[in-house]
Parts: sequence; C-alpha cells; structure tokens
Amino acid sequence: MRRTPAALLAALCLTITAAVAAAPPAASAAQDRILACPSIPSGHDPAVTTIVYRVARGFNADDKVMLSAFEAGWVESHMNNLPCGDKTSLGVFQQRWDYGWGTAEQIMDPVYASTQYVTRAITCDRNNPGYSAGQVAQCVQRSGFPDRYDQVAAKARTLLAEAARTASIAAGSRTDVNGDGRDDILTFTQNASADVYVAPSTGSAFAGTSVKWHDFFSIGGETASTGDVNGDGKDDVVTFAHSNTGDVYVALSTGTSFGAAQKWHDWFAPGAEIGAVGDVNGDGKADIITFTHNPAGDVYVALSTGTGFGPGVKWHEFFAPFGEYPAVGDVNGDGKADIITFTQGPASAADVIVALSTGTSFGAAQKWHDLFAVGAELPRVGDINGDGRADIVTFTCDADADVYAAVSTGTGFAGTTVKWNDFFCLAGEFPYLADANGDGKDDIVVFTKGATNDVYVGISTGTAFLGGAKWHDFFGLNGEATL
Repeated sequence: MRRTPAALLAALCLTITAAVAAAPPAASAAQDRILACPSIPSGHDPAVTTIVYRVARGFNADDKVMLSAFEAGWVESHMNNLPCGDKTSLGVFQQRWDYGWGTAEQIMDPVYASTQYVTRAITCDRNNPGYSAGQVAQCVQRSGFPDRYDQVAAKARTLLAEAARTASIAAGSRTDVNGDGRDDILTFTQNASADVYVAPSTGSAFAGTSVKWHDFFSIGGETASTGDVNGDGKDDVVTFAHSNTGDVYVALSTGTSFGAAQKWHDWFAPGAEIGAVGDVNGDGKADIITFTHNPAGDVYVALSTGTGFGPGVKWHEFFAPFGEYPAVGDVNGDGKADIITFTQGPASAADVIVALSTGTSFGAAQKWHDLFAVGAELPRVGDINGDGRADIVTFTCDADADVYAAVSTGTGFAGTTVKWNDFFCLAGEFPYLADANGDGKDDIVVFTKGATNDVYVGISTGTAFLGGAKWHDFFGLNGEATL
C-alpha cells in the first residue's frame, strides 16, 4: 500500500515524542508536555531543506526571502524538524503554538511551518526593502539574539544550493510534443502566471519565441516533466505538486497546445521525493516513478491507464538514497524503462547503479560503471548512438565545459573518460538531451539562461557531439524550468 500523509510526517520527524505523537485534543494537555531538546543534531535533514525550498518557490519568494528561510532554519534547528524546543517551541523554525503559529501538530508539519515562515517573511521584506536576509529572519522570528541569522549566511547559502540542486533533478525525458519525431523544447515559467511555452524543432532550429501552449501549469516548487502518458505519440506535460497533497497533474498534447490540466493522481511523490516519468512496463504509455530519496531509498511506481495513473506500488526497496542523482531510461533496449542512479561521489566513489525493469518491479541493483559523473557534474540519460539502448552523458558545466559519454552494451556502460565534446555547458547553464533533428540519436542541448537566454545544440554523430550551434536566441529565462 502507498504511504499515507500521516506516515510521511512521521518519517520526517527525527523523533516523535508523546507531546506530538498524541493527537493534541486541545491547546493544553499535549502542547504543555513539549520537552526541551537535550541537544540539536549537528547536521541538517535533507528532506526538510528540500521542502523549505519547494514551499518558498511555490510562493515565488525572492533570493533574500529564500536565504532568510535557510538562515532561520539553520539557527533554530540546524534544519531539522525537532519535536522539542525552548518553552513551547517546535519544529524547523521553532514556532510556538501559544504565539499564534498554529497547533503543535500543524507546526510539526514542515510544509505548514515553512508556509507560515515564508508568507510572513515576504510581507516583512515588502515592508522593509532595505533589510538584509538576517534582518528579515529576525522580523519573522523575533529572537532575543537578532544578530545570529546574518552570521550563518555562508552555511545557509550552502544548504540552499544543495536543496536547489535536489529540487531540480531532471536526468531526461522525451519532449516531442507535436509527434513529428523530433524533440522540441519547453519552458515552464513557474511564477504567478505559470505559463508553458514551446518552441518546436524544425530539424535545424527551434521555431517560435513566445508560443504559449498552456496558461497555468506547474507552479513554483513543483516538478515539471514530460512523457507520452496516453500513448498517442505526442509527449504530454506532467507536474508533481509535492507538498503534503501529493497531487500529480497532466495536460495532454493536442499537437499544437496542451489541454486542460487534469488530476491523474492524488497522492504520489509528496514532500521531498523526486518524481520522474517513463514507460516502465513497456505498454507504450509513460508512467510515473518516485524516489523517496531518503535513508529508506524506496521507489514507487504508478502505471498509466491512458486516462489516469493507478495506485502507487513499491517497485524497489533501496535505490538512490539522498545525495545520489536518480534517473529513468531503457538501458537494455527491451522497451521498458529502467532506473539508474549516479552516486556522485569523488573519483573513487562515482558509481552508476542500474535496476532493470521486469514490467512489474525493478530487479536487483547492479553496478554498470565505476567512474562517471563525479561530484557536482550534471548527468543525463538518453540514446546517443541510436542503437535503442539509453546511454549516460555527464556535463562538467564549468570553465572546461567538457561532455563525457559512456554507451550502453545492454549489461553495462562502456567508456570511462570518453570525451564527446570539449566545450558545451558553462556554469549556471542547464543541459539536456533531445533528438533535436529526428535521426534517432539524442543530441546535447543547453539553455544558457543568464543575460542571453540562448539555446545551443550539439548534434550526435553516434560517436561524438558536434560543436554547439545556436538553435534559439531567446528561450528559458532565469528561474524557469526548461526541458
């Protein structure tokens, strides 16, 4: 059976004392039993930082408010959902039920607690535009030690960067939204407008600058993806709401636009989980997959019926725990999407692990490569040589801007330091794979973002990627989710 919202909350808490585990019957008995914390964990809870980030993005919080949330969370709890605190304080931000923050049970919900913090911080920042992030935090928290928030700015930025990277994990999905055999590009504004724009591929460029295909889909904090969920040959858009609703919405492609958003699942990939899309049972319809991305490392699947996603079922019980980079792709060419994870350690521990799909579950995890996508590199999965098996590609996205590939043999990935391009994707840019010219081989695509917002493509020859050519000169702005 799929997890319930209550079970998710229990998993997020470090320890649930009687003060919180018992349903508080009123604002007295249970709440009065809140205990002082004997100590605060030295490290952060990655699930909590991801939730705080997603909630803040959902409210279109600016950089200062976002940083203030991470400063406050680190000072108050080291970004842990504490079931204890000073006097009546609880949770990530050590909010007090007797000061109007909500009930003890509400405060122990990281989504609720983050919402309370962020909405108040946005108001404070609007009323005091000259405040620093730490002063915004103090405005919300009203601490007896007002200077301590700005003092942890460096640590807060590190945690924020980690959460942003986790929330933006996207190792690959098909983007042929008009069904012509060529992958197109999409951008989700993920702001108050929540527009979706598409530039279809002509085979030598991406056409259209501001062609809106949907006017409200995938708000900030959600995970936008693509896949042919109804099996009609055109890729549709999918968004995972996360939060504590776990909704999944779909907008089907008509070939010239996306239809009305429809809820296809009401409890999948909640909280800090990582959602993905792929045809795991080989029936021609893309399904949804979620990686819990925590110490449990569970993987759940909900199969597409063509009009909705079925119940979430556990297909693997330990795969891609936090810190790893999960992906989906048909690596052995049997028509069923498998799961892949990049451990992303240093050179001595940058393994690539695969679990093959049987059509009803994922098999045992197997190491397919022992040195690939080191550290902060950005890995992607796609069929770059056109043999029907998904390969792996990694972008250094730094001053070197190298691109390395290892092709699938069906039982492993071959090649350790095989460079396919020596200048593609600088720091701050977003790389992807797509069969942009429709020749059956995935090419490399990069959204430059920044001041230019260009889109470059490096065509695959089957053994290398050609030099980047500009295919669009204004697409995918800063803050937008591009595919």
